[in-house]
Amino acid sequence: MMISPGSTVELAALPGAGSLLAGGTDVLVQRRDGRDFGTLVDVTNLADAPAVVERRDGLLILSALAPIAELDRQLGESLPGLRMAIGCFASQQIRNRATLGGNLANASPAADCVPPLVAAEAVLVLRSAAGTRRVPVDDFAQGPRRTCLQAGEWVHAVEVPDLNDRVEGFRKLAGRRALAISVASLAWSWRETPDGLKEVRLAAGAVAPTVIRCKQTEVLLNTKQPTATANQPTTGPTGVAAPAAVTAAAVTAALQADISPIDDLRASAAYRRAALAGVLVEALGAHLLEVL
Repeated sequence: MMISPGSTVELAALPGAGSLLAGGTDVLVQRRDGRDFGTLVDVTNLADAPAVVERRDGLLILSALAPIAELDRQLGESLPGLRMAIGCFASQQIRNRATLGGNLANASPAADCVPPLVAAEAVLVLRSAAGTRRVPVDDFAQGPRRTCLQAGEWVHAVEVPDLNDRVEGFRKLAGRRALAISVASLAWSWRETPDGLKEVRLAAGAVAPTVIRCKQTEVLLNTKQPTATANQPTTGPTGVAAPAAVTAAAVTAALQADISPIDDLRASAAYRRAALAGVLVEALGAHLLEVL
């Protein structure tokens, strides 16, 4: 049985026995695995759903209920990391149905759209009959297929700081270019300054029970200026003493301490460790080539 409420008031008034459907691209897969969804409640036809993309009060407000293909079209040049993730998300047909709300609530550690949202400091707007609350995306997933959603709550929108001074990116490693679950993924966001990288945020997927921040690596990169070798000028471009250099080996070691991958059918833990380190060093290397 499926119900399709026409407004958030109708949705909030429904009893909590059903399963909310925001795209539903994973429903058949999970049904084959034995999950019983009960009544399906489609939340993608709400007349008062949020606008696909809205700019307000220094925020980009993204609908969690709109197809990610439409979200990609309306983002323009904003949030390049998220747009990269959408570009390698499943297939065009699935992107025409899938939503940010579904990708988030499914709580897969390999979710494509979640690492860029974590790197961009997104906050989720959760709605229910009891009202609205906001949860940092970092705190939303509690484990594989588990979230902090309470009974009757749904992910209504995603708020992201509307910044234009960030370098953002995303890289997904998988067995093929499309229709493949991530083996490992990495999203990054930082500011470039004459004295190195600032406000570095890194988020990794498929290397822990949830998408995670790589906090030890962030601390290393936020306190020391990346360099491909140990050679570093004693003063930075501003004339102030330059931070101590950090090598690719040091970045790799910090990343290894942040992640806890497993062996499974898609890849070994050792491969995930080596591959993700290569992605991060490559991302930092591209930055170095631009500034040297």
